[in-house]
Amino acid sequence: MAPQTSSEPLPPLYENWIADLVGGAIPRESRATCDNCAMCTGSKEQEPGAQTYFFDPVIKCCTWVPNLPNFLVGRILSDADPAAQFGRATIEKRIADGIGVSPLGLAPPPVFSLLYRNSTESFGRSRSLGCPHYIEDGGRCGIWRNRNSVCTTWFCKHVRGQVGFTFWRDSLQQLLQIMERALARWCLLELELDSETLRHLVSTDDWTGEPDTVTGASLDNQVDRSAYARIWGKWRGREHEFFARCAELVSPLRWADALAIAGPEAQLYARLTQEAYSQLISHEVPSPLKMGPFHLVQIENAMTRVNTYSVYDPLDVPQAVMELLHYFDGRPTERILAAIADERGVSLDPALVRKLVDFKLLVPAEDPK
Repeated sequence: MAPQTSSEPLPPLYENWIADLVGGAIPRESRATCDNCAMCTGSKEQEPGAQTYFFDPVIKCCTWVPNLPNFLVGRILSDADPAAQFGRATIEKRIADGIGVSPLGLAPPPVFSLLYRNSTESFGRSRSLGCPHYIEDGGRCGIWRNRNSVCTTWFCKHVRGQVGFTFWRDSLQQLLQIMERALARWCLLELELDSETLRHLVSTDDWTGEPDTVTGASLDNQVDRSAYARIWGKWRGREHEFFARCAELVSPLRWADALAIAGPEAQLYARLTQEAYSQLISHEVPSPLKMGPFHLVQIENAMTRVNTYSVYDPLDVPQAVMELLHYFDGRPTERILAAIADERGVSLDPALVRKLVDFKLLVPAEDPK
């Protein structure tokens, strides 16, 4: 696991790219920690009964099999650090099993995808859906240094609430997913896969080019060897070498070169990520404001717990503050704060108002006529 720093650590490959994109450090999501999972009972953030949805402390949020693009697979296989041995072994096993393995990378097995799509309240709870790269002893990720876009950007809680969610999930995650898919396909062209292999890989929207259907063979974790041979072509039996070559192609790319390869869609999300980053590091209080929608979770001991942008990240608000929200009716924020001070004798800290905005208890309103 990456050491504690003042900025949120990204996988090394992505860290250099995103530093070039945003031009600064990304604030830590200090409320979402692997060592003391905030979604488990007994954590510093939560107490039993304080929220309705908890994770299993044995598996936490690692109830997902990640899509790994070919170049990340190659980076994992090429990582000679003894600390990475567990992760290498899990990747080697997935390749040996052959389920969801193609020149594009590694995808979840069809059986897993079927169960995941059709289960409820399983995320963070079902050990049967556990990630194959999860190290249960210590609760760590075996491929942390080369985790994919989703595992890089998914946080159960955000210091800045919706503002953080917009940066990580609505912007950076989308950008990195596009980059992963585009660069994985670019590697296919650079390594000159034959036309039959390419046609089979692009004939479906699935990550690996394999049908995302459950067959009798896939239920028994068996691979259709004829289909496997078609999608690998001349590289069949040399999968490790292929993935290593993909890593060698992508790892040296500078951000501008990688973005150019990924094309206009990635460039669009790069712009949105820059804008979301500027909001993430800004603490300006917008004006005018109005009360936003919320779901009441609990009222206890003069404290009200509400859900706004995410059921995973409820907000505790003093009842005295809840009683002031109706003042925010679209008038300029300065006028509302003055009215609260005059009528209620309460001076609201701008930092508190900003937090209420971050968590969408207050939302921007149209300028008054």
